[in-house]
Amino acid sequence: MNGLNNRLFNTLNTMVDLFLLNLLWVITSLPLITFFPATAAMFGVVRKRILQKETESILKSFLKIFKGNFKQSFIISIIWSVLACFLYFDYRLIDPSSSVGHLILYIILVIGILLFSSISIYLFPIMVHFELSFKHIIQNAFLFSLMNPVLTILLLIIVGAGTALFYFYPATIFIIGSLSAYAVYYLCQLWFNQLLNMKGTN
Repeated sequence: MNGLNNRLFNTLNTMVDLFLLNLLWVITSLPLITFFPATAAMFGVVRKRILQKETESILKSFLKIFKGNFKQSFIISIIWSVLACFLYFDYRLIDPSSSVGHLILYIILVIGILLFSSISIYLFPIMVHFELSFKHIIQNAFLFSLMNPVLTILLLIIVGAGTALFYFYPATIFIIGSLSAYAVYYLCQLWFNQLLNMKGTN
């Protein structure tokens, strides 16, 4: 009975932590230009505070990671915003039904969007798990997205489901971000640890 109560308490405590973390993420993302630093901080707290059971407060941990990763995540956000705008406007401009040439360009564009999305899903887990330059973060995100396509698809489904849930039920914004980050980082950490173990045995 005590074991059940402890598990229930730990679950409730984790949910409260996730709610507070999500609230901090929403508040610090409001200027929009700080979305990447805020998201990096959220993933960092998931890694350190929740999965590694560190005792530092959510607020203190979040602000420390937010400041520490701000420059790197902000540089990546500029690059990613430019790429996202380029892909979006090309998607709106190209009409695949107008000609064979446009159809080929459209297919290439869709592949590019899928690859862009796949790389994006790994950016924040890699950023908080490894100490790398922004160039190597992008390179590793690209490699990881291709190395484990099953995991990549699963992560895209998780984020896609979270985005859809927020679209249909906007009130979920107060929990869906941190829940998605928890699920994404947890799965990525398993994959990272597996890669490190494989490297260690070679």
